[in-house]
Amino acid sequence: MLRIRLIGQPSLERDGQPIAGPRGHKSWAVLGRLARSPEPVSRQVLVDELFSEADDPMGALRWTLAELRRSTGLADTFGGNPVSFVPGDEPTIDVVDVAAGVITDAIPAGRFLEGIDVKGSPGFESWLLIERQRVDGEILSALRQATLRALSGRQFDRAVTLAGAMLRQAPFEEGAHVLLVKALASSGDADAAIRQADASEAMLSDELGVAASPAIRAAARPAIAAPIPGVSVRASAESLCDAGLAALSAGAADAGIECLRGASAAAEESGDKELLARCLTELGTALVHAIRGYDDEGAVILTTAVDLATTAGAKQIAAKALSELAYVDVLAGRRASAAEYLHTAGELSSDDPAISAALAGFDAMNLNDWGRLEASAERFATAVELSRSAGAVRREAWCLGLGARTLFLLGRMDEAVEWTSRSRELADRERWTAFRPWPDAWLAHVRLANGEDPRVVREAAEGTFALARQLQDPCWEGLAAKTIGLTHQAEGEHATALEWMKNGGALCRRVTDSYLWVEVDVFLAEAQAALDFGDVHRTEAVARRAVEIAAKGSMDDLMNRALRLLD
Repeated sequence: MLRIRLIGQPSLERDGQPIAGPRGHKSWAVLGRLARSPEPVSRQVLVDELFSEADDPMGALRWTLAELRRSTGLADTFGGNPVSFVPGDEPTIDVVDVAAGVITDAIPAGRFLEGIDVKGSPGFESWLLIERQRVDGEILSALRQATLRALSGRQFDRAVTLAGAMLRQAPFEEGAHVLLVKALASSGDADAAIRQADASEAMLSDELGVAASPAIRAAARPAIAAPIPGVSVRASAESLCDAGLAALSAGAADAGIECLRGASAAAEESGDKELLARCLTELGTALVHAIRGYDDEGAVILTTAVDLATTAGAKQIAAKALSELAYVDVLAGRRASAAEYLHTAGELSSDDPAISAALAGFDAMNLNDWGRLEASAERFATAVELSRSAGAVRREAWCLGLGARTLFLLGRMDEAVEWTSRSRELADRERWTAFRPWPDAWLAHVRLANGEDPRVVREAAEGTFALARQLQDPCWEGLAAKTIGLTHQAEGEHATALEWMKNGGALCRRVTDSYLWVEVDVFLAEAQAALDFGDVHRTEAVARRAVEIAAKGSMDDLMNRALRLLD
């Protein structure tokens, strides 16, 4: 069996033993280019990217393809025009595995095509820059999924190893620290978990100059609070779960989560897997939605809930937990794993209108952020109808608000106005003040695009910003600040606009589990404002950062916008 390794220093193996690879950096470059392309690549594209300076460009490409056939022993591949490379069962390729979320034998370490330096090939260099970011994101996503599976399966030693690999791959991403601390705590080594929490907090403070969120320290805590004394554990679990949900509904997040932790402890003691799955699903959902910075702990708990619910035959509970796992991954830009969660949940929940509505909304959100706007708009329309049919008023308001953004990006302004207006009406009817800044901000975007007086729009936008600040929601704050900046930009006040954009970026990046699409969108607004102000250096720096994040999060539309700013 041939194994092709393109992560880290490229190499070939046959039956687990190293063999000689192809000669020349450009041979590896072509192999990487073909392995990462979803479609066959024309010979002319390969020549333009890698061999344009050769005396005989097509001849150089033919030699390289022959070298790949010789070194791999794949006599029937790397031929035709366009050049096709479809591995099938053999060879296996590490970048293909991680793109599918699979961690096989060796844990991947390093960067895509590490050490491969191709001079005089600007087209390939640009492609490689972006592709390395994408592969980095896929590696982290695959390691994260494997860590969650190991924790759920109580394979704690493997979970520690995988989370450690995550941390080495992305030392400044707080989620990796949280999962490593959680893995150590789950293994029973409380002292090691506390030591790691101390080290993680110190490293983030020393290297980034920011305080770590409480999620790292919380991951080292003992499992959960004790059940209610003197009451059967089953009754205790059900009572605490109901009390926790009531507290969350009333806005008492900390009290609600403590009740849900107690409910989960009691449910575990009862031995009822379905009850435990339900309590853990509610706890994981609360950690994701009610408290900033706890998405990773929430994901660990939700993954366990899926396994328990599946074992117990509780399909709807499993589907709900999977939908929340998908939502976490959508926010973080893990497109493929989000889509897989949504697909699996959809197979389990076809007869539950409320869950179907949630899945459709999350799917539409994922498609929007992926840059597939037309498909997203269609899916949002379906989600709105499903929400209405299910009587899920808040879900309908959410889908209308998120869908309005997609309609704005497509230039469908009249529909965007209608959707934002309906979203705001429903949010007001439900007294869902915490959501209002989102549709308000996108309505302001539409009004500016329609040529309304920026001063009038700014008056409403300032109210949105004040509400977002009061709610202390970093994404809402960043988006609202960007909106105010756009009103100044429309009046030619470029210095003021730039300051608002910079402020918006700082606000939405102050937590580790912010909505990645919003973060990049604000980055792009800052880059454009800097360009308008004449600060070319800042434009380039911010746009390059936007390209890196957008590539890692598979946000193709935003990435293309950032690349245009660099032209």
